[in-house]
Amino acid sequence: MNQSLLAIALLVVATSAGATTTGVLLPNPPRSAATRAPANQETGKSMADDSSGLRKGTLEAVDLARSTFRVYGQELAFDAAKLRFFGRDGKATNIYALHRGANVRFTLDASDPKQRRVAVIYID
Repeated sequence: MNQSLLAIALLVVATSAGATTTGVLLPNPPRSAATRAPANQETGKSMADDSSGLRKGTLEAVDLARSTFRVYGQELAFDAAKLRFFGRDGKATNIYALHRGANVRFTLDASDPKQRRVAVIYID
């Protein structure tokens, strides 16, 4: 019976000793890309938004009085005072270079909430 009590006492001591900590904290290992927290959703939306990307098309209609033009059936507006026009040679030109059938490249104004206003037009 003494041997049984001794064995039980040693077992209790051994298990309690394994549960104690030394008080030393180990640094966290670097996390891999798979275990990182997901990025902010707003950041993802802003990166997916290509409103400042360069688009191209052929002008189907131009209305200088209303400051609009149509590309691929979509009517886009522009502010003639703020819009920057560039000609085929890359030099600044004026609004009167816009005409029906012209091939253009353009960017949309990021400050426009509807994303229907053009900021820069390159006339090819």
